[in-house]
Amino acid sequence: MIASAVRCAIAEFGGSIGAVFIDYLQQIPLESGGNMAHEVGKITRQIRAIAKDHKIPVFLGCQINRGNQNSAEKRPNRHLLRNSGEIFEVCDQLIMLYRDAVYTKDSSDRTIELIVEKNRLYGKLGTATMLCDLSTSRFLNLAR
Repeated sequence: MIASAVRCAIAEFGGSIGAVFIDYLQQIPLESGGNMAHEVGKITRQIRAIAKDHKIPVFLGCQINRGNQNSAEKRPNRHLLRNSGEIFEVCDQLIMLYRDAVYTKDSSDRTIELIVEKNRLYGKLGTATMLCDLSTSRFLNLAR
């Protein structure tokens, strides 16, 4: 399903596209009523093959478990990914987003943290704090 959509987009845009964005992995229909973690793993491997075959980055959004909602530390980590075993194994980079303003209800806080949990491409892990323009979904350099 995703592979055919990518092929159609490539054909429509003259033989190439710059990237693929998939929002919410857990909403992709499963092929069987079996093990959700196994099915998610199968989908993530298919998505990785699409990226490799077409030499394009694929950005995949997915939900985390809501277990951190009740803890003092709200920042996400890889252990909170739903059905995360295969997702973490397959991905080249895992970058999680965190906005403190969601929990403090401070509408003037425009910062966002990009938490790099896995980085097979460049190796560096850590957190980058940036400004977030929610009206355009852009990340901007944080003025020092």
